Amino acid sequence: MMQKHFLVFIGFFLSFLGNAQNIDKQYARKIVDELTSEKFSGRGYVDDGMRKSAEFIAEEFQKMSVQPLNNSYFQEFEMSINIIQKAELKLNGKNLVYGIDFLVDPSSNGQIFQQKEIYNFNPKNYQKALESEKSFQEFIYQDMVGQHQKHIVFPPHHFEVDSLNQYYKHWANFYRPEENKDRAIFYFSKEKLTASLSQQPKEINRFFIKDHYYSENLKIDHYQIESEFNPAYKVSNVIGFIPGKNSDSLVVITAHYDHLGKVGNTIFPGANDNASGTAFMLSMAKHYTENQPEHDMVFIAFAAEEAGLLGSQYFVDNPLIDLNKIKFLLNFDIMGAGEEGIQIVNSAIFTKEYDVLNEINSQHQYVKQIKKRGEACNSDHCPFYLKGVPSFFIYTLGGKGHYHDPLDTGESIDLIEFHDIQHLFIQFIDQL
Repeated sequence: MMQKHFLVFIGFFLSFLGNAQNIDKQYARKIVDELTSEKFSGRGYVDDGMRKSAEFIAEEFQKMSVQPLNNSYFQEFEMSINIIQKAELKLNGKNLVYGIDFLVDPSSNGQIFQQKEIYNFNPKNYQKALESEKSFQEFIYQDMVGQHQKHIVFPPHHFEVDSLNQYYKHWANFYRPEENKDRAIFYFSKEKLTASLSQQPKEINRFFIKDHYYSENLKIDHYQIESEFNPAYKVSNVIGFIPGKNSDSLVVITAHYDHLGKVGNTIFPGANDNASGTAFMLSMAKHYTENQPEHDMVFIAFAAEEAGLLGSQYFVDNPLIDLNKIKFLLNFDIMGAGEEGIQIVNSAIFTKEYDVLNEINSQHQYVKQIKKRGEACNSDHCPFYLKGVPSFFIYTLGGKGHYHDPLDTGESIDLIEFHDIQHLFIQFIDQL
């Protein structure tokens, strides 16, 4: 009878754990689906996408009784941004799809197609010219004369020397800006199309195009770029506070909520980067509203990470908390996978905390591995770390690998290790 009761208890306990996991994952899925929906327009600079996202996160804080700091969830600031609103391209009679077939340089100016001759840059002649200083000078002269007042085409080409590939990709930057007003530069490549943002416009319009659209008899039928430079675009960090049992120090959990927005009809949903991290931060806040933490906790959703860590840098320069009181900061960015484990930037610096994480993981087998990595200024932990704040940047390994493209949708991430990673860091915070 006793054995029977024990088995019933085990069954009930496992069922309870399974239900808890489902609840965690259901909440995270709800957040991801909401932030990647069309009404937020990619959480960028078109259709008020970032503002709407900030308001949604603040509403989530309010629902779960996370307190505002200084009577407001918002820390507003201004930033400059070059907004690509629309981009069209038609080659050899085919209309190309933005984000899938081509991108434009984020610093591009508005421009309407003008019929011009095409100058085909010759990568083989370029490489050969590097054999001597004299031949290189001759190549530069011939190139400057040949490209004058023409559209410029860089055919797909891969050099064995990596540095040459970079020089080739950016060669167009050497052309005189005043010559680029009524023409465009077309760069064809096998590389993945990875969108980005720019805070400033330039006098150069570049198209980055998938290599299979290149042909020796290339015909440029049409292109158009609509852009707007805003030197004072208003955005907001979203900040919540949960009082702990002790107020001698703070634990800070962060994630950026912004993404690349929308260009024409193409939306960059940013599910993995970083609706998933925002969902993780909110899930942690939800846990600690139901389970009072040992120390005070601050939760920050940063704006404008994709434009250059602007939200986190603004917060560090204008802190609403005492940075010296931060016991540890955990920044979550790209949390939608995890079947291959997690990687932690700064874990080679803060080895004691890294060892604690590994000890917890070895006991419970939450994730496949916790990979060590050194310092890197590649997410919102960086401005804090440079101010001396102990910090980790955590991201998941595995998944489909969609990054800064329209395919990073809610359906493309499964949040497979979301619950386990959450409990790994809950136990880590308990041991700080």
